[in-house]
Amino acid sequence: MPLITINITEGMPEEAIDQLQETIHSCFVSAWGIPENGGFYIINERPRSRMKISREMWGIKRSEDPPLLLQITSSPRSKALKVELFRMLAEALEKQGIHKEDLFISISPTQREDWSFGNGVAQLLQIEEGQAT
Repeated sequence: MPLITINITEGMPEEAIDQLQETIHSCFVSAWGIPENGGFYIINERPRSRMKISREMWGIKRSEDPPLLLQITSSPRSKALKVELFRMLAEALEKQGIHKEDLFISISPTQREDWSFGNGVAQLLQIEEGQAT
């Protein structure tokens, strides 16, 4: 189950933040098969002056709208799964009015032994070893 940090500019209405998180979660469920009732999301609101994002890079010209930065910490995923997630997120969030060019995503991989979801137990290792309950 990934840990997703959603970085947005201050001032977004609470309802829009909830919809944003729900859309992102839905993409993870579809693209990576995480559980519907799962998800670990941290939402950071930052002043616009603290979101220093290059307006033009890699042939992408960003709009004047505030950027959306997603930082994903996850156990290893295949290149195909990552690419599919990027595509799904861009398409789904565009329907919410977020320009594709304003979406920045970064994935930091970890190992299965790097996670404990509670109780001081490495649950992903238990799943790997067939010990999950």
